[in-house]
Amino acid sequence: MIDSHLCPLCHQDNQCGNLSSCGSDKGCWCSSPDMAFPDSLLDQVPEAAKGKACICKSCALVNS
Repeated sequence: MIDSHLCPLCHQDNQCGNLSSCGSDKGCWCSSPDMAFPDSLLDQVPEAAKGKACICKSCALVNS
């Protein structure tokens, strides 16, 4: 079972703003124009988690 709140790479809280129930309209940190998710990073996501769990900011920054 995939937990959409956990990063599929490190299994820590991904802090996805799109999943937040706090009612914020700011969106997620991943929508920043400064964030990039190269194919080499996305390829590391297990097939079962693709499209179901977001990569966390720490993993995105380390692997960009």
